[in-house]
Amino acid sequence: MFKKMLQVSSALGRVPASVDEPNATPSGLSSPTFTDRERMEPPPKPVTTKLPSFEDIYRKSPCKTATSTAEYTILKVADMVSSDDLHGLSPAARHSALMMALKAAGVAVEDILQDAVQRQRALNESEESQLHRLQEFEATKLRENERLSNEMETICSQYRTRISAGVEEIDREREGFRDWQERKAREQRRIAEAAGACVSDDSGLSSNASVTHLLEKGVARLRESA
Repeated sequence: MFKKMLQVSSALGRVPASVDEPNATPSGLSSPTFTDRERMEPPPKPVTTKLPSFEDIYRKSPCKTATSTAEYTILKVADMVSSDDLHGLSPAARHSALMMALKAAGVAVEDILQDAVQRQRALNESEESQLHRLQEFEATKLRENERLSNEMETICSQYRTRISAGVEEIDREREGFRDWQERKAREQRRIAEAAGACVSDDSGLSSNASVTHLLEKGVARLRESA
């Protein structure tokens, strides 16, 4: 649609912008300017933060596990509970089997439970830290998105204003051309009346063709009389 409007405007003889001012617009509005970097720089590639593994969380936890036997931790007990050897046993039978295994290994139940508490605390603290980081990340991105949205709206508003001004200019040019056509028609009628008064003819003169015909006849007669 805008291409057609520009073609119509060109046909009506609009004056182009000055060579010295390539960015000038007929409406007097300055066009938004963008540097080459802003036009060509691609958006940054998304980077997903790698969350820590549970092993890293346990290793970095300030509360180190302390059991009487290093290889026996709550994780070791969890593997034992889910093993095929204890699968299908009743809770009481499974408890008895675990107590026998811990006693045979010389591991106190209190140490295992303390290890469980420490690991749970480490996981919760890591979750709080990651949640805080996520909230800060979201707030930063939302502020950036709001800024970009405001800039985009400003630029769009400027272009909408320029487009509206261009449409109004086309309407003014068309109105001026129609007014000129009306004055042209009146001028041609005035010429036709004057030409009719100069040539004796009963055919009646109103059209351009008739005026041209009369003028040709008048010129011919003047040549004959000469």
